Parts: sequence; C-alpha cells; structure tokens
Amino acid sequence: MSWSLKTKEALAVTLLALGVVATTTFVHLAQLTRVVVEESRRQADLVAKQIYAQSGRALAARRGGGPREVLRRDRDLRSLVEASVGYSPHLLYALIADQDGAIIVHSERQKEGGAAVSRPDLRTLLTLDPLRRVYLLYARGQTYEAVLPVTLNGAPFGAIRIGVSTTLLGRELSAAVTQTLALAGLALPVAWLLALFLVNLVLRPVGQLARDVDRLRRGELEAPAAGGGGRTDELGELSAQLQLLSEQLRSDRVKSLSEKAHLQHVVEILEDGIIFFTPDRRVLFYNKATEAVVGRPLAEARGARPEELLPPGHALRAVLERAFADREDVRNATITLAVDEAPRELLVSVFFVADVQKAMGAMVLLRDLESIKTLQSLISYSAKLAALGRLTSGVAHEVKNPLNAMMIHLELARARLDASAPDVKQSLDVIGSEIRRLDLVVQGFLKFIRPQELSLKAVDVNALLQSAVALLEPEWQPAGVRFDLGLDPTCPPLSADEDLLRQAFLNILVNACQAMPQGGTVSIATSWRRRDHVTVTIADEGVGIRPEDLDRIFSLYYTTKPGGSGIGLSIVYRIVQMHDGTIDVASEVGRRTIVTCRFPLR
Repeated sequence: MSWSLKTKEALAVTLLALGVVATTTFVHLAQLTRVVVEESRRQADLVAKQIYAQSGRALAARRGGGPREVLRRDRDLRSLVEASVGYSPHLLYALIADQDGAIIVHSERQKEGGAAVSRPDLRTLLTLDPLRRVYLLYARGQTYEAVLPVTLNGAPFGAIRIGVSTTLLGRELSAAVTQTLALAGLALPVAWLLALFLVNLVLRPVGQLARDVDRLRRGELEAPAAGGGGRTDELGELSAQLQLLSEQLRSDRVKSLSEKAHLQHVVEILEDGIIFFTPDRRVLFYNKATEAVVGRPLAEARGARPEELLPPGHALRAVLERAFADREDVRNATITLAVDEAPRELLVSVFFVADVQKAMGAMVLLRDLESIKTLQSLISYSAKLAALGRLTSGVAHEVKNPLNAMMIHLELARARLDASAPDVKQSLDVIGSEIRRLDLVVQGFLKFIRPQELSLKAVDVNALLQSAVALLEPEWQPAGVRFDLGLDPTCPPLSADEDLLRQAFLNILVNACQAMPQGGTVSIATSWRRRDHVTVTIADEGVGIRPEDLDRIFSLYYTTKPGGSGIGLSIVYRIVQMHDGTIDVASEVGRRTIVTCRFPLR
C-alpha cells in the first residue's frame, strides 16, 4: 500500500501533535502534583511549628507535674491541635508523641495514650520520579507525615506529627486534571485540521519548485521540467533534483574558492599594487600595496568607480579615466603621488581583460619606481663589489707570493749566520715574526673576501649544536667551563650550508669560553616561536663587552683579546648574512654576553 505524501504528512503532524500534547499533559500533571505536595508540606510544617511554639509556652509555665501531664492538660495546646486539622483540607490529624512513640496529645482524644503508627515522611513524595508520584496520589490512598522533633532541656523528648492523606490530595487535583485532559482532547482535532491545511499549503508548489530547480541546473530556464525519479511522490522528485544541483554547485564553489584563495594569496604578497575593475568600472579587488596609494581599505572601496574612489586632480584618477574612455591599454605611465606624506614615483599600467564574447574588466598595475631604481642600484653595486673582490683577491695573492719568498730566504740567511752576533739573530727573529703575522693577515683577508658557494641542504640545528659542544667539552671542562643545552625539539630543519654554520657556531662558542677565564656556564638555546624563523641564543657568564666596542666587534681585524686576529666574528657575521639571517649581541660588562642568531625558514 503506497500512501501519498499528503497522507503521510497529515499522519506525521497528527502523531507529532499527539506526542506533544501527551508529553505536555504529563509534564503539567507532574508539576502540578509537585506543587500540591510542596504546598501540603508547607502547611503541615507551619502547623507543626505552631504546635511546637505552644508546647514550649506550656512547658515553660508549668507549676508542677511531669511534661506529659502538662502538655495533656494545657487547654490552649489542645485547642490548637484539634483546630489544626481544619487548617488545610489535606490534614488528617495532628499529634504529639514521646520518644517511645506513645501519643501524648492527639486531635482525636480517644487515641491518646496509644502508640503512634509509623508513617513515611511527606518529603519522600518530592524525591520520587513524576510518574511514581502521580501513581501514589491516584492509585491508592496512603498517609504521609510531616515530623518536627521536640527537645526538652537539650535532650530529645518526642516529635510533633502532622498526617497528610494522598486521597485528599488526589481529590484536589482531580478538577485540574480534568481540565487538562479536556484541553488535550480539544487540541488533537485542531492539530489534525491544521496539519491538513499546512500539507495542502506546502505541497502545492513543491512540484513546480522541483521543475524550476531542474531547469536551473541545466541553465534552461524556459525549458519544461523533466520527469520524476525512482520515488512517485513530490518529495522524491524534489530530492533528486536538489541533490544534482547541490553536487554541481558544490563542485563549482570548491573550484572557485580554491582559485580565488590562490589568486588572492599571490596578489597580497606582491610588493606592486594591483587593482581589478569590473566591466562597468567598479572596484572588484585590490591588494595591501594599493591601500597606501588609494588611502582607503578595500572594504570601503569595493564597488566604487575611479571618480568616487579618488579625489579630483589625483594623478592615478586621470590615468584611469583616460584609459577607460579610450578603451586602450596603458603601459608604464609615470605619475607622482604623495604616499605617507612623501612623494613617490609610480609606473602605472592598465590592461583590459576580455574573453571571446565580452569584456571582463580591467587590471591596473602600480610599480614603485624608486624600488626599481634601488634594485638596479643594488645590482650595479653588487657587480662592483664582485669586481673589487676579484681585484683584492689578486692583490692579496701577489702579496702572499713575495712573503713566501722572503720567508725562505730569511731561513737561508739564518742558517748562514748561525754563529753571528746575538743582535743579528734577534733582528732575524723579529723579521720572521713580522712576516708570519703579515701572512696570517693576508690569509684572513682572503678567507673574508673570497666568494663562497653555499652547499644548501636540510640541517638539524639542534644536532649541529650538540656536535659542536661535544667537540669543545674535552678542551674547556678542565678550565671550569660547563655547557647548558636548552634545545627546542620542535625546531624544523634549516636549509643551510652545514660546514659554514658549524664554523660560525664554533667561533661564537670559543669566544664565549675565552671570555670566562675563571670558568662558568655557556647556555645554548633554540626556539621556533615566530614560526618563520629559527632562533639560536648563546649566552656566557664572562667579562662582557664595553658599550663603545659593541658596534665594532664584527669589523674585520678588530679585536680586544691579546693575540687575537679580529677575523673570527667577521667571518661569523658574513656566514649569517649569507644565510639571510641576522645576528645581535647584548652584553653587560662583568656579567654576561648574549649572542642571538635568527635564520629564516626557506
């Protein structure tokens, strides 16, 4: 049996309404029973407290006899106990019993002297789940008690008990329950009629909507709708068409978002400004570099035309208006603009974009002429430095060759004058020492200016530092130097020349050890907090560097150590620069020196 969608919808709404009404009725009934029980407990507690207060007054005013006799003879107390039953329609009795359960005062006098029957506490009704509480109130009559303990001279004496009947509670609820059920019975047919109305209202356009969606998917807005799928009802037809449309739109959306994200990323990182215009000359997009030229963020400029975006007399506006008026490309038009309160020369190019059928818009490229000139100057300067390096290298070699010849002939002269006067031998030693010193200077100069090709590979900085420490520890541990490694295990490998980095780190570590003649700790740490740079920090506890010397420590041949060559830190600085890194030194005289190297991740 195949039911129509209308029948299913009406049945579903009816069952839903039935469930909602039933649930609402039960929740209302459960809440109502709780409220009634809580009110009964409140009334019972109030009565018990009144009886307790009167009992206290009777015991305080007694002139003889035991407390039981005093309570039993007190007329005010008896009147209060007997009248308390009429205070609420739920109360069955009120009594005062001693510790053994013997009744001292009862709202029904014939029960005095007897034993009080143990009843469950009224509070237990509130702890039950709503279904069981409703059952206990309606299924069978039962008596619950509200109990208030009584003490005499600080010792337990007995209790005041107020009896509450569930039968009386159920009778009070009957009127409210009848009204609730009547409303529920009335809600069901109303919900069913409303369901039929909504089904007719909703399903009428479903078929037409499915056909419209199908035409939208095929791009044939005026074509007739195709037939349904495997299901025979309207929902099946609509579901099939929506699924096809969803898949097609999802594919197009993913492709479009991917292309847009890639293009936007490429455009955003450009140093040149770029602007995209729609066919009707409205701003579609421009990057960060263009914001400085236009003076407005993209969010405020999107959709604006050049005359709305730029003030009259703006040089860029004149170029754009002329290009859009002539519909011709513009290449490398030079304009001068005030950017950040400083004049800047820009090269402006306008390119119109079109496919086979129609114009797609225009693209504007803004290039900083000063940057181009600076780049050209840097290239020219680099070429001159390279030529100078080759020249000085040749000169150094020409100096080195005579030095070698001078050293050889000096040794020959030393051998022939072996028995000569002491002052002659001393002069020969001085000449030899100066020749060797000059040779060391030339060798250091060659090392510094000689062009070097980087042999780049993935280098684990932590492992490199550990190997450097292992190499230096046997030499410096006897001098009291200790190495403390704090390496970040998450640091990624660097694309670097391993031999050059090892040479740089060894030079820094040796300087740190030499700066601590009395021993101390060399702390070595790596970090990756900036995510685009790896940082290496080497700190010692040595003599420190004077502030006036900090700016000169990387200068070639500058040294403050006796017998130092002044080449080591210059080579370190050059190696760090070759890796596009930076090196900073902070020092406190007599306390410490910290060297920080930062290397970009390639």
